[in-house]
Amino acid sequence: MSIHPVTVADAVADQLRRRLLSGHYRGGDQLRDTDLSLEFGVARPTVRAAVQTLVAEGLLDRGRGRSAQVRSFTAEDAIDLGRLRRPIETIAVEMIMSQARPLTGIASAAQAFAALGDDVPWDVVAGHDVAFHRAVFVAAGSARLLRTFDELSAELRLLIAQLRPTYDSVSDLAHEHELLLEALRSGDVRQAKAAWNAHCDDSERFYLDLIQEHAQ
Repeated sequence: MSIHPVTVADAVADQLRRRLLSGHYRGGDQLRDTDLSLEFGVARPTVRAAVQTLVAEGLLDRGRGRSAQVRSFTAEDAIDLGRLRRPIETIAVEMIMSQARPLTGIASAAQAFAALGDDVPWDVVAGHDVAFHRAVFVAAGSARLLRTFDELSAELRLLIAQLRPTYDSVSDLAHEHELLLEALRSGDVRQAKAAWNAHCDDSERFYLDLIQEHAQ
């Protein structure tokens, strides 16, 4: 039975996505269609379709007639991502607490995060980090907010993967999310929003510090 080209393109995109989110490639690395075609044993149009999927997700950049490049986050990119992420997350927090919505899904995500060992691949860590925050949007019950977050999630996962040097251990990162859950359980909206803003501040500061280190 023949495999539809779209299925092959999806498989190539999935492999490249895993590499990107595990830190296999560095920001600015070029991914040439010819090289990828030879490596995966597929036609160049299939590679281009896979690459275009990742461009649409914000993981790769590609200009007209140029090879794809791994997305590099500038300081302004990190700040801009925070401009969108912060308000929608705090709105979700307000909705959860004002409507006393169940925290079961968020608690499950936090528990799964805490169960990770310090030796797991960072693409797995990134997946659990995003899963925790996605659970917040699911709990809020707003389909529009959830769609907006899903559009950001690929870039968030790439950002988290590139943040690894700023964290001492996976357990520290998991504990930070457990504190966010406790803030939701507190019933104090002001406290919860303050915790979320502090979390966003830390993430932004860590990434800006990392950008500065790479520039030296």
